[in-house]
Amino acid sequence: MRITVKLGELLQQAVAQSEIELELDEPATLADALTQLHLRLPELAHELLPGGKTRSGLPYHFFVNRRLVPEAALASHRLRDGDTLHILSPAAGG
Repeated sequence: MRITVKLGELLQQAVAQSEIELELDEPATLADALTQLHLRLPELAHELLPGGKTRSGLPYHFFVNRRLVPEAALASHRLRDGDTLHILSPAAGG
C-alpha cells in the first residue's frame, strides 16, 4: 500500500522535505509507518523518536485523513492504501 506523509515545520527542517510517499506492506499500522520513516530518513531521530515523542518528551500529533490518532493507538491504528498521515509538532503555550 502507498500512503502520503506530510510533515510539520520542525520535521520539515530536519529532513528538508514536506511530503514523503511511503510503501508499506499490508496490514500496516501507524507505528509501522513511523518505523519506515526512521529507516528511510534517519535524520528524523534528531527530533522525532520512534514511539512518537520528541526528545523533550512532548508527543507529536498524528492525524490520518484529518482525524486525530491518540498516542496510545499508534500501534493499533490500521492504515489503508491512499491514506494521508500528517505529523504535527507539539505546541506549547503559556
